[in-house]
Amino acid sequence: MSRLEGLRPEDLSDEQRALYESIAGGDRARDASFRLTEADGSLVGPFNTLLLSPVVGDAVQSVGTAIRFGCGLSSLVREVAILAVAAHRRSPFEWWAHEPIGRRAGLDDAQIAALKAGETPDFGDGAATAAYAFSQALIAGGHPDDATFEAAREAFGLDGVMELVTLVGYYTLLAQLMETFDVGVPSGEPSPF
Repeated sequence: MSRLEGLRPEDLSDEQRALYESIAGGDRARDASFRLTEADGSLVGPFNTLLLSPVVGDAVQSVGTAIRFGCGLSSLVREVAILAVAAHRRSPFEWWAHEPIGRRAGLDDAQIAALKAGETPDFGDGAATAAYAFSQALIAGGHPDDATFEAAREAFGLDGVMELVTLVGYYTLLAQLMETFDVGVPSGEPSPF
């Protein structure tokens, strides 16, 4: 059971309401990859927790918007890294939200199963392979060795490496928020873990 009840729109302060609207009515809503609210209007997943501190929450969600909708990484690379974090952290919401997005980005059943098991998938794609190895290095200790760094730099450029580090850090932060507040999948959804 969550340590935080859903914050309903009618109970929000002006600052919380502005953040709520930027999440529920922004790029995530236009993308419509997963539902953002419960039946009572409260935000699902990590987004409800972001409302606790609107100044910090807005900065965090802005990073997420930039990573999902504005960076130069391909959707396949992005989803490989997100699912690597979700599997490592056993983050039910992240997996629930991003497995379907990963499938649309080109991941097949065997790759999804390997990611979920924490095993190295056979991607048949150099960029996805580099992204997975780099993400795993960050997840494991935060310092990719020279070969892993160079493979990522070759695949994505230095700007892409910076985006990938930020992506892994952002989704790790979301997982930590959801772990701390015991946030799982939205009501009525089965947990993937």
